[in-house]
Amino acid sequence: MLKRTLTGAVLVAILIPVFIFYDTLAFPVFFSVIAAVAMFEIARCVGLVEKKHLFITVSACIIAALLPFYQYFVGKNDHPVMLAAASIIVFFVYALHVFGVLKAPLAPIPQILTMLLYVSGATVSAVACSQTENGGYVLLFLFLGSWLTDTFAYLCGTFFGKHKLIPNISPKKTVEGSVGAIIFTVVFFAAYGFFIEKMTDLTSNYFALMLTGLLLSVISQIGDLNASSIKRNYSIKDYGKIFPGHGGVLDRFDSVIAIAPVVYLLSLAFTYFN
Repeated sequence: MLKRTLTGAVLVAILIPVFIFYDTLAFPVFFSVIAAVAMFEIARCVGLVEKKHLFITVSACIIAALLPFYQYFVGKNDHPVMLAAASIIVFFVYALHVFGVLKAPLAPIPQILTMLLYVSGATVSAVACSQTENGGYVLLFLFLGSWLTDTFAYLCGTFFGKHKLIPNISPKKTVEGSVGAIIFTVVFFAAYGFFIEKMTDLTSNYFALMLTGLLLSVISQIGDLNASSIKRNYSIKDYGKIFPGHGGVLDRFDSVIAIAPVVYLLSLAFTYFN
């Protein structure tokens, strides 16, 4: 627990300047590193780290790392370009396999391409959030939604948990923990709006904030379960060891990756602060 707490404190210390300078290159750099490491972890998970598989592994890592920079410099109006590029990448990888250039087995290829789309879509969405109105405040949703849910699911599950949620995927998660996490996340999102009002001259949309807290808590938990399901399918405990006590990037940021596209879409649908 001490190791986990210390690692969490270091992560927070790293994130503080990233969020302070959210409108600079610091933000896409941070998410580019997250994306590249996450893709390497999933490639290792599905068995694509041997020498003959390095082409697809390295390519996926590079593409995932570059897309947040693309979003930062080009802006939010060119998502069709990224979708077109993703389609070409998929076509190219399969063509290499057909003509025998790529020696990787066919089975893991759709998995890593799917994860490339998933991870890249999330990191691009995170950078896109920084380009929305009051982006600095909206960006905090990424971590409030994820880490509040994790914290209160654990606390409520520890003190009140009696009914297992999905024991075949995550034996420690409980229904009580899940419901408690949703309730407390909604409350904290409302409190966040109150804090913004007191600290600035902005007015908060409490309905939008509380609805967002509810949606993000639910999606955060599903994202965590998705990541756990993949690990169980490949019989691994953690995706990596980069964060002592937490595991790899995908172990720590699985929920953030899950909710980032939702935060971006909600930021287009609602005006949270005006």
